[in-house]
Amino acid sequence: MFLFPFSSKTASQSSIFILTKRVFTLIELVVVIAIIAILAAIIAPNAFRAIEKAKVARAISETRTIKVAALDYYSDTGNWPPTYGLTSAVNPFLTDSGVNGWDGPYVEKWNPHPWGGNVGWEIDIDLDDDGINDGNVLLDDDRPETSYSDNQGRIPLHSMIKIDETIDDGNLATGYVQGDGRGLHAASGELVIMVIHDGAP
Repeated sequence: MFLFPFSSKTASQSSIFILTKRVFTLIELVVVIAIIAILAAIIAPNAFRAIEKAKVARAISETRTIKVAALDYYSDTGNWPPTYGLTSAVNPFLTDSGVNGWDGPYVEKWNPHPWGGNVGWEIDIDLDDDGINDGNVLLDDDRPETSYSDNQGRIPLHSMIKIDETIDDGNLATGYVQGDGRGLHAASGELVIMVIHDGAP
């Protein structure tokens, strides 16, 4: 009978050799973690900037959609949609409340703004302080179906400024975009955007 010479000592030395070849050293682990941290530090800010830029673009787009919807409502009924806010029971863009000529819905759906706050429509605000009320979109700092003390849908200041720069003059205290408590009507963390000037279609 032929026996292959294989001692237990040789087997344990072989397994130790295999294990040591597959285990990372502490230095290698530190280097890998450092590389991951560097990449994260480079990529994360750019990713957050891209996300915030997309939110700003969406807010501007949805504001323009509401302007078109308000013009359609006016064309059908001869009146602007009534004010719709956080505590309103009926959204005039979506629901007919017995208005003569109403032929909506005028928007497909009514979403919170990109930072989670309620989107309102105001016709009782004179944003430019010329004595005539304007049609305004309100990006509220309170989430839909909450109260005016919720404050969980606040818009970051740098995003408000970017929206103002894109639509208007970049100054949150003046013009057609006012916000963060700097204009006449927008509280801290929210934005008012005029889309109908002096009630003129």
